[in-house]
Amino acid sequence: MNAEYPIAHEFFAEIWGALGGDEAWLDRVRFHGDGALPSPWAVTDLAAATFAAAGAAVGELLEAGGAGPSMIEVDRVLSSGWFHIFPMPPSTVLPGYDAVRGAGLTPTAWMVAFETADGKWLRAQASFATLQKRLADALGVRQDPAEVAAAIRKHQGDEVEQMLVDAKCTVAIARTHDEWLAHPAGQAVNAEPIFAVQAGAAIGNAWKPAPGRALAGIKVLDLTRVVAGPTGTRFLAACGAEVLRLDCPGSDESAGPFKRVPDDLMLGKRWAFLDLRKPDDKARFLELLSEADVLVHGYRPEGIDGLVSPEERQRAKPDLFEVAFRAYGWTGPWRLRRGFDTITEFSTGIASGNQAWALEKPETRLPLVEVGKLVDASCPRECPVEVLDVATGYQIAAAVVRGLTRRLKTGAGSVTHMSLARTAATLTSKGWIPDVAPAIRLLDGENLDGPLEDRVYASARGPVRCLRFPVTIERNPLFWEHPAEEPGASNPVWVTLSRQRPE
Repeated sequence: MNAEYPIAHEFFAEIWGALGGDEAWLDRVRFHGDGALPSPWAVTDLAAATFAAAGAAVGELLEAGGAGPSMIEVDRVLSSGWFHIFPMPPSTVLPGYDAVRGAGLTPTAWMVAFETADGKWLRAQASFATLQKRLADALGVRQDPAEVAAAIRKHQGDEVEQMLVDAKCTVAIARTHDEWLAHPAGQAVNAEPIFAVQAGAAIGNAWKPAPGRALAGIKVLDLTRVVAGPTGTRFLAACGAEVLRLDCPGSDESAGPFKRVPDDLMLGKRWAFLDLRKPDDKARFLELLSEADVLVHGYRPEGIDGLVSPEERQRAKPDLFEVAFRAYGWTGPWRLRRGFDTITEFSTGIASGNQAWALEKPETRLPLVEVGKLVDASCPRECPVEVLDVATGYQIAAAVVRGLTRRLKTGAGSVTHMSLARTAATLTSKGWIPDVAPAIRLLDGENLDGPLEDRVYASARGPVRCLRFPVTIERNPLFWEHPAEEPGASNPVWVTLSRQRPE
C-alpha cells in the first residue's frame, strides 16, 4: 500500500475491505493533493477514500469482465471541492436557491441549532415545507423561526427532543462523541458493518461491462432525495448507467417553494413521476423494477416497504441489486428515527467536536460554517461540507458496482444496508487529526475555481461546467450523457433495450 497520505489509505482499506474487494486494488490507488478542509476530523481524507472506493470498484468490475487492470488516481483537493455538493465554480451558484431566500422562505432559518432551557442545543432540519409545518405544529406555534426558538427554549433538551421525534420531526440534541459511544443507539450503530449484504437469487444475466463505459446498459431506479442517494446515483450515471429517478407528484423536491432547481445532483439522470399509492402507478413501478438491475432507496425508515414490500420487489426482479440506507442504522433503538447529515452530526458528537476544536485555537482557526453565513463557535456546528451525506453517496456507488461484480461472477443479486451514522463512525474512528496545511476553504456560495472539466452541460441556468472529477480510472472517462432535468420531465419508461438472459 502506498504510504503517502496514510489516513486516506487507511479509510480506503477499511471501506474496500468491508466491500469485500480484491486486496490487489489497495496497491492500484494513488492519492495526491496537499491540504485539508478545516476540521478536527479527517474530512478530506474520507472524501478521497470514498472516491477511491468507487473508482476501484469500477476498475475491478471491468477486470472481472475481461479488461486489464487499471490504476486509480484520486485528487484530495478536488475531492474536498466535490464534497461541497455542487462542484461548480462560483459563477454558477444556484440562482433558484437565492430566489427562495428573496421570497422570505429562507431555508437557513430552519436549519439551525436552538438552545433549550437546560443549555443544550437542539438541531432541527426543517428546510422543506412539510418539515416546517410538522415542527411548528408539534410546538403549537406559527411557522416562524423566532416562535419556534422561543417554544424550544421553554423545554429541557432531552424532553423536547423526544417530544418532537414522537411527532415525526427531524431533530437531534447535540451529544459529545463519548456520550454517543455510551448511548444504546451509538453502540448498536458502531457494531454494524459499513455494508450489510444479504445475497439474493442466482438466475444468471447476460450483461457484461463495456471497457471505456463501465455501466453502459445498466438500469438504475433511483428512489432517493436530498443529497446522499442522489450523489451515489449521479456517479453511476457518470459511469454510463441509465438512471431513472422517481418522485411522487407534489413532493417537497418536485413542487412548491423548495422545489429542487435542476442542478448537478441531477446530471445524467431522467426524472419521472409515479404515485406508488395508486394501483396503476404501482403496477408500472413493478414493470420498471422487473427490467432494472439496481434499486437505490433512502426514504424514511420503512417508507418504501409500506408501498412495495420486499417480497414484491424480490418477485419482480429476483437478481436485483438493492441498496437501502438510513440515518441511524438497522439495529438498536434509533433504527426507525428520521435524520439527515446535519442531524446525524449533532447526535454522533461530530458537531460538538467541531465546536471544541474551534474554541481551542479561535485566533488561528476559521469560524465554522453555518449554511449561508460565517458564525462563531458559541454552539455545536456541522462540518464545512456535508461529509456524511456525500461520503455515504460515493459508498453507495461503490456498493452498487461491487454488487454488479458479484452478480457477474455468481449470477446472484443482493440487498445492501448502509447508514449515515455508520459513516460517522468511520470518520470519527481516527479521532482528532493535527491541523493540516494548507487549509482548503470552502464557504457557502463559493468553491474551488478549477480545474474544470472540458465538457459543457446544459442546465436551467444555461451552460455550466463542473470541477474536474477527483477520481481518474485509467482508460475510463467519467461524464454524463443527459442534462439535469426538471421534475417530471421524463416518462416512467426505460430507454435502454432489455437484455436476454442466457439459456
